[in-house]
Amino acid sequence: MFKKRAVLAVIVSLIVVGSSTFGTLMYLDRRDYRNYLQNQYQKNLYDVISNVENLQVALSKATVTASPRQSLILFGEIWKESSAAQDKLNALPITHVAISQTSKFLSQVADFSLALVRANNRGQELTDEEWKNVEKLKDFSGYLSMQLKALQQEVSDGKIKWGEIKHKGRKLFAGNIQNTVDVKFEGIASEMQQYPTLIYDGPFSENVLNIKPRILSEKKITLEEAKKIAAQVIGKEKVQETSLYSNKTGEKIPCYAIAVKIKGRKDSDINIDISKNGGKVIYMLDSREVKEAKIKMKDAIEKGTKFLEKLGYKDMIPTFSLRYDNVAVINYVYVKNKVVVYPDQIKLKVALDNGDIVGIESQHFLIAHYDRKIQSPKITLKDAKKSVSNRLNIKNIRLCIIPMESLREVFCYEFYGDYNGEKYIIYINAFDGEEERILKILETPNGELTM
Repeated sequence: MFKKRAVLAVIVSLIVVGSSTFGTLMYLDRRDYRNYLQNQYQKNLYDVISNVENLQVALSKATVTASPRQSLILFGEIWKESSAAQDKLNALPITHVAISQTSKFLSQVADFSLALVRANNRGQELTDEEWKNVEKLKDFSGYLSMQLKALQQEVSDGKIKWGEIKHKGRKLFAGNIQNTVDVKFEGIASEMQQYPTLIYDGPFSENVLNIKPRILSEKKITLEEAKKIAAQVIGKEKVQETSLYSNKTGEKIPCYAIAVKIKGRKDSDINIDISKNGGKVIYMLDSREVKEAKIKMKDAIEKGTKFLEKLGYKDMIPTFSLRYDNVAVINYVYVKNKVVVYPDQIKLKVALDNGDIVGIESQHFLIAHYDRKIQSPKITLKDAKKSVSNRLNIKNIRLCIIPMESLREVFCYEFYGDYNGEKYIIYINAFDGEEERILKILETPNGELTM
């Protein structure tokens, strides 16, 4: 009898242990799957926001284009972004009723844009009523963008769980476009346009990176020569010692990655990459703490210009500047014969406490720069103006060279102006009068950005 009870006890124990183990494993599986879904929802929401932002920018550009070719490109982008946003929105755990208004809006934008593409192909110009519709779609896309960002922020802060969105979705998505959006979301709307990189890339930067680096044709230097150059850039009197912090391989421009220890400093070194060809600074980062700002942006820009001249980069002018945590981020481009050469750009970070250069990014310049032969425009300024939308209030005009996705460079008239309270830059080909590109200037708490 005792043996039977012992056997039963063992069996019961095994069942209990097995059940507990199975339950624990099921719980862990459910938890992992729940985390996976949470990450997928977050990604889908981020993608929706990105699509809507791109949609709004394309709609804005469409309002100031005068070129049938550009209109075709822009309305094609609008159709693509609105369709993608709708797909991602429908993948979120929100009832159809809650998102029906938003989904309907995105569907209408896609259909409207496709209709305009077809009309454009037939050579038909947009009517005044159609332009008004484009304006309305642009305004509502801006409102929708802020609504989505507000939702994302609340999810990130833990104020709303994805399970709750199913119940609160109607309230979050079905708002009237006349409602006033809370001021706190305006900063988020602007900040979401920026990349988490050391220095903001100015207009056309991604195009430049696809070109074979021209500096590779220059003479190679040794490691010791690179260390001397690094010390000269930072200031020999400040340098305690130099060493390699990495053996970088596969870089666009081969380099010596040098760490510079500063006299009297214990917290951090300065990392500086010197190109093996030509011995030029590709990248530098001084991660020291920047204290309270004492220098104005204007003075920081001037200090940056003088620093570039010291490095041998003459005829560089500032185009855009931003401010982050007491640091000025300034984009400079090369000018030759009064023509702005956008492929040749360098970005600097200037500490606003004492004016030190704490960041350099010159990869674009080293890739693209060469001694160009600047030609004369084949069309007059008067003729170029005819290719600019009469809705743009022109403020400034200059000649420039811009890089295209095809890697060719285009000589253009640059028209800077505003329309309906928003700023734009329009590029007209100086040879044939075609509208090549449109950039929209966005105001952020830190400065101006272009898209």
